[in-house]
Amino acid sequence: MAWQHKAAVLLVLLLMMVLISACGDPRPIMRLPAPTPIAREVGPTPTLVPELAAAAGEEQVAAAPEGGQQATLPVPPARPVAAEGQQIFAQNCAACHGADGKGVVQGTPNFTDPAFWRERPPAASFQVITDGRGAMPAWKGTLDEQQRWNVLAYIMDLSLDQDTLATGQQIFAQNCAACHGADGKGVVQGTPDFTDPAYMATTSMAQQFEVVTNGRGAMPAWGNQLSEDERWAVLMYIRTLGYDSAQQP
Repeated sequence: MAWQHKAAVLLVLLLMMVLISACGDPRPIMRLPAPTPIAREVGPTPTLVPELAAAAGEEQVAAAPEGGQQATLPVPPARPVAAEGQQIFAQNCAACHGADGKGVVQGTPNFTDPAFWRERPPAASFQVITDGRGAMPAWKGTLDEQQRWNVLAYIMDLSLDQDTLATGQQIFAQNCAACHGADGKGVVQGTPDFTDPAYMATTSMAQQFEVVTNGRGAMPAWGNQLSEDERWAVLMYIRTLGYDSAQQP
């Protein structure tokens, strides 16, 4: 009957296990809710370069230096005269930049390339002439302020040709003079004075090209009426209204 004894022992053990498991805490396990994520405010992406004012009379600014102060772009004390800058260029600049302005020393820009003058306002080039950059020496101790503007006017003339300016002048007379005046001084209120050397010095042609192409305020868009070359031609002509160019038609 040994097997009956073993079966009885096993049955007793099973009953004890059932009783022990029934003594456990019948309450369900509480689960803590997941933490609510903290919302973070997203601010605007900071910009390193402030927007340049496009309207005449508004102060033009350069990129802000360290400390958050905005540096104003320099403006000519008097109307620059290209013819008076020619001799200065020959005596002081041609050795590195070439008599034709195309560059002799490696790394010097080609002043005869119109694209060189489109993205930067003339005041930016004036600052390089004044303070130097890289191998380019500073000329503020050698040339006075007006002389530096005069040589810059001559250098800008190197990118101009009579045919392009004649085309630009014709387009201006036919499409722009009604609002901007035949002399470029402005007829409609709010239009800039293109003959103002300060406007010429602190405004890039790329800024103007954007306005001519897409319009702004009362200014209509000309992107569908004038070709790209025609728009650049009229802007090159407009730039010469801000200084005494030797290339004006």
